[in-house]
Amino acid sequence: MKEQERQYKPKIVRAKINIPYRDWKEYREEWKGQGFTGRDFKNMQKADQYFNGLELLLSSWSYDHHSCWHLYSWEKSIDERVKLAMYHAEQYSPFPAYRDDFEGFCGDWEAGRYEPGGVYTFSHDQVEVLEVLQEEEDNIDHERTEKAVRQAREAEFQKRRRERATKRKYRPKRRK
Repeated sequence: MKEQERQYKPKIVRAKINIPYRDWKEYREEWKGQGFTGRDFKNMQKADQYFNGLELLLSSWSYDHHSCWHLYSWEKSIDERVKLAMYHAEQYSPFPAYRDDFEGFCGDWEAGRYEPGGVYTFSHDQVEVLEVLQEEEDNIDHERTEKAVRQAREAEFQKRRRERATKRKYRPKRRK
């Protein structure tokens, strides 16, 4: 099998997002104890409502055991709504690059420089699959991959072991 055929391809679908309207206090109940503020819950609500009703391209991956749908792409005609949703998501991100900086966010978005701190996901109950565009293909030899990981770990362990063995140990001089 050629190396280029040994790649993983996620499932990709065209789907409609259906997120029922909820008061921000319901978000607070759902995410209680996670360190979010009232402002964060309001931004979660706004992001969800900007995404609600949109048709998006979503992907599903084996690395997270297909636990949710990942935002993959969207049509240019809905770019403004996706931009606003992502800006509000940025506001409650644990590593926000654009906290209260809408102009900076828009500038980077328009220039194609925006990089989210993580992937935006949707739960299965928020997604109505309209069309499957690509089925998942897992052509990776998992045994071979596991073996390579074990070998790399062992090589790193042996490297550290050799480094420790060759270091001069500090030994205080004995007093006579």
